Amino acid sequence: MLKNWLLTIFYATLDHIPPVVWGILHVISDIVCFWFNKLLNYLRPQSRLVYHEAIKQLENSKSYKEWCKKATMVDEITGANLWRRNFFSRRYDFNSVLQQYSLLQLALDSNNEITIKDRISTTGPCMLRNFGGIVDRRLFTKSLMGTKLLIEQYLDKIIQCLDVISSSESSNTQTSFFQRCKLSLGTTALILKGGSLFGLFHLGVIKGLLSQNLMPNIINGSSTGACIAALFGCLSNDELIRLLNGDTILNIIRYDTELLKSCGYGNVEQHLNLGTLIQNLIHHGYSQDVYLFCQFVLKYVIKDITFEEAYQSTGKVCSIVIHPTDKSCPTLLNYVTTPNVLIRSAISCSLGKGVLSEHPKLLCKNLENQIVSFLPDNKDLIIEYLAPENATLSNTVENPYTRLTELFNVNNFIVSLARPYWAPLVINDLKHEIKTSKYYYYKHYPSNTNTPHNLQLDYSDMEPLAFKAKYHLERKLKNILTMEFRHRIEMLDNLGLVSSWIKRFIIDDKTPRSATEITIVPRMKNLSVARIIEGQLDNIPYWINCGEQSSWPVLSLIKTRCAVEFKLDDIIRTRRNKL
Repeated sequence: MLKNWLLTIFYATLDHIPPVVWGILHVISDIVCFWFNKLLNYLRPQSRLVYHEAIKQLENSKSYKEWCKKATMVDEITGANLWRRNFFSRRYDFNSVLQQYSLLQLALDSNNEITIKDRISTTGPCMLRNFGGIVDRRLFTKSLMGTKLLIEQYLDKIIQCLDVISSSESSNTQTSFFQRCKLSLGTTALILKGGSLFGLFHLGVIKGLLSQNLMPNIINGSSTGACIAALFGCLSNDELIRLLNGDTILNIIRYDTELLKSCGYGNVEQHLNLGTLIQNLIHHGYSQDVYLFCQFVLKYVIKDITFEEAYQSTGKVCSIVIHPTDKSCPTLLNYVTTPNVLIRSAISCSLGKGVLSEHPKLLCKNLENQIVSFLPDNKDLIIEYLAPENATLSNTVENPYTRLTELFNVNNFIVSLARPYWAPLVINDLKHEIKTSKYYYYKHYPSNTNTPHNLQLDYSDMEPLAFKAKYHLERKLKNILTMEFRHRIEMLDNLGLVSSWIKRFIIDDKTPRSATEITIVPRMKNLSVARIIEGQLDNIPYWINCGEQSSWPVLSLIKTRCAVEFKLDDIIRTRRNKL
């Protein structure tokens, strides 16, 4: 009782704080940040100032093309372009990669389809995603523009060989050959994790992957990620790009006053009081803008579409994870496991009780195309669907991602983690080590005439960016502390000692150890408390832009891991369309 009484007083106090007070606090925070950055620039050596100025310009890029141009300039400043040209590295077997590159080139020079086909064997190195360790993350942390040029040229040769086999007029190669190649190589899936506060970030990740033709055909999501996964599965890529560009979504919502009122906005210019917004955020677990977007998707896109209808319409595999209290109910819903289930009911069950519905339940279409309950009446009345933060390991029969690997041969995961506060602690994402190689020590570095005027500095006799031993010691300590923290939290969760609001922020399902994984996470600079609490309408384009920018540094690694796979998909799709 005392706790509820204190919370009521706290929320009421926030509701009655004048807006001028919040304005003063914003001004004070801006002044503190300004002088803090000034102090850092004063203490940094000259080489660090040059580097940070280039990185600052890189972060302000408006498009991927502009980002690549500025990233190339950063690589020139740090010397990472020299590292890319030198094929030697202890991180991968460059001798084997160089040998396979030579064999592929000889096969292409012979212009013999049988020889080329022998090199692209379903059991050979070309159909290994990590042949010689070429997808090791550490090979992608030196240069912003990618990895060793030898690795990129090797993958280009494989794709060139596949083109020759597919387009040869005298070729009798059947589609089954490319299907066997795809089976050996495996499949990639996009996993959307987190989202109660920053779920709109997933939209930007999808937009960034689509713009470079690197979007997997399999997507999986839970909670808010389930809603965004359903959006991807129900629309074609062209429709999705048109929807995510500019303010298209925002313009649709602005003219739907009924939708705005149902989500608590009243109208475009009116929002709820601050105390009420924080109360909804803590007790219901979803920010106002995320809730608004979920309602928008259900109303304008999902409607009464089933998993099978969505797959037949777009050819995409959309999977949604739910957490039922009855173990007989499936936890991974898609066109294979539950083809007739309505996607909107799966989203409601994935979000859990009290978000879209007080008592969510799975619905499906029967043979007469009528909407009925998916489970028998005796189970439908007692079963509950938990939110991810309320589910424990005992509530699920198996990891849903393990089930995904069994159904679709998935062995490579791209994880979109919509949690900016995890950015400093995520171990397996790309933390670029620009400062650890012998190439990055400035000694008579030549000046570049193409460099902008504000970066035209004298590079001669400049000190190194940082010391290698110190940098790696900090990295090792951070990794150890992160793993220890995760382990302790998981043990407490198994014992049922972690509260639901803590689990909402820090606990996720794990991908199988047999699969590779790369994480895309927002930058800490994207974290805005005011945006979260107030749930502003312009949060939708804001987080789309943040997600797209966060995907750019990872695209080179995704391309290396998936280029051959996506090429095989294109060949198989083209051949099927000709039938």
